[in-house]
Amino acid sequence: MINREQASDVGFLWHGRLRFVVLLALVLAVTTGHWWTPHYNEYLRAFHIVLRKLYFLPIILAAIWFNLRGGILIATLITLLYSMHVVFQWKGETFENINQIGEIATVWVIAVLSGIFIRLEKHALQEVARTHEGSVIALAAALDAREHETELHSLRVRAYAVRIGRELGINMRQTRILGQASLLHDIGKIGTPDHILLKPGPLDNEEWEVIRQHPQTARRVLWSVPFLKEVADIVYCHHERYDGSGYPRGLFGEQIPFLSRVFAVADVFDALTSDRPYHRRLACQQARQEISKEKGGHFEPKVVDAFLAISCSEWSRIEAQVVNRAASITSLPNQFANGLV
Repeated sequence: MINREQASDVGFLWHGRLRFVVLLALVLAVTTGHWWTPHYNEYLRAFHIVLRKLYFLPIILAAIWFNLRGGILIATLITLLYSMHVVFQWKGETFENINQIGEIATVWVIAVLSGIFIRLEKHALQEVARTHEGSVIALAAALDAREHETELHSLRVRAYAVRIGRELGINMRQTRILGQASLLHDIGKIGTPDHILLKPGPLDNEEWEVIRQHPQTARRVLWSVPFLKEVADIVYCHHERYDGSGYPRGLFGEQIPFLSRVFAVADVFDALTSDRPYHRRLACQQARQEISKEKGGHFEPKVVDAFLAISCSEWSRIEAQVVNRAASITSLPNQFANGLV
């Protein structure tokens, strides 16, 4: 039996192999067409030359999929096949041979330049992604510091939610959305007055009504950011309950977005295992029992089963990893305040 991480690695490996097969098929198709196209009149000769130019397509695809190494590998294969064509079909035609050598040189120039420029472009995109993530983490840390007197709540919830999602087999895109939603789930509380948000005792009915507005506030804020529109819907529904008793819309079952159902378990697990003004933290096993009681009530049964499949030792390890990685991240709000970022 292979676990989900191993299955993901196997899927990635097969994905890479499929791409390589596509590249090989393109090279062989162009080579076959080029070799067997007659060139005894000007029209066929023109078509023969056009086919030769199609070698550039697998080179560029190889650079996109496998970076510079892939471009060079495909350029080497094309050089070998094309050289055989030059030797066997154009032997002794000096002018044409010079032209064909130029084509081979062009193949290598395109392979190298494609690999270099695509690598630079990927690096630039990664930098943009890291900048976006850094901004989101800094904002989440600042919000956590206000309400929880710690900057790790949202980071822990993200780590817990992503781990549950992986147990459920969600894909990379869903993982990214779930992670961002977990970090920003409390952003709507930015409009909640301190005397309500930080009140040590129980809230009265009017105060609860104010608190219940924060999902709508979060949705308005996040929806205005183009790359967070999908995140906005997850955050909007993160207080809905599987049995329909949640808010703001009283959705139930599969009416609630799937990632919101995943997040709900992670958020409550962190609340139960953290010290709060209204309760002391529970041990992991106690928290598991409390969450299990809400199976089919607050939480979707399938998500609870995935959560329970993960041992307390692993949850402790995940929490420790968040703490260990947080030193540089949690300094971001202070750096912003001091004008260092």
